[in-house]
Amino acid sequence: MPRRNRMARAALRAAERPSASVAPAPVAVASGSHPPGPAIDRIQPWAPVVARVALGLVLLWFGIHELIQPSLWTGYVPVIPSTSHLALALVLVHGWALSVLGVALCLGVATRMAAALSALALLEIVISLSLTGGVTDIVARDLGVFGLAVAVLASDQHRLVLRG
Repeated sequence: MPRRNRMARAALRAAERPSASVAPAPVAVASGSHPPGPAIDRIQPWAPVVARVALGLVLLWFGIHELIQPSLWTGYVPVIPSTSHLALALVLVHGWALSVLGVALCLGVATRMAAALSALALLEIVISLSLTGGVTDIVARDLGVFGLAVAVLASDQHRLVLRG
């Protein structure tokens, strides 16, 4: 554990200690739940890693599928006829972009940039699908993945990343 984290935690513990004249307030705990403890403290720093890798795997999954069978995805290209060569080319470019972003996120390469580009790509997908087909279960799913991309982008705790 880095030294600054130990020092910060020690300072927080000292600040949280009640003084002799003040009685500690009772902690309300919902029935069946437990207050945060050592297990949560150990897991919490890894949550951004799990989110980043999960986002990367989702992007990689869809990117590879767009590259393997692009003709199944041309119907999602707005405005352009799904049988056109342009729609096929756009799906292939999109598949490569998703694949590269997915690999970057999984490996921890340029994490913030990959998360930002992923969020932009997913926002475009959500808006495009909403305008062309209305709000569907696919739009809801992609909105959730967009939220995951924003959470990864906003995270300030990055572990297991490659730094230059």
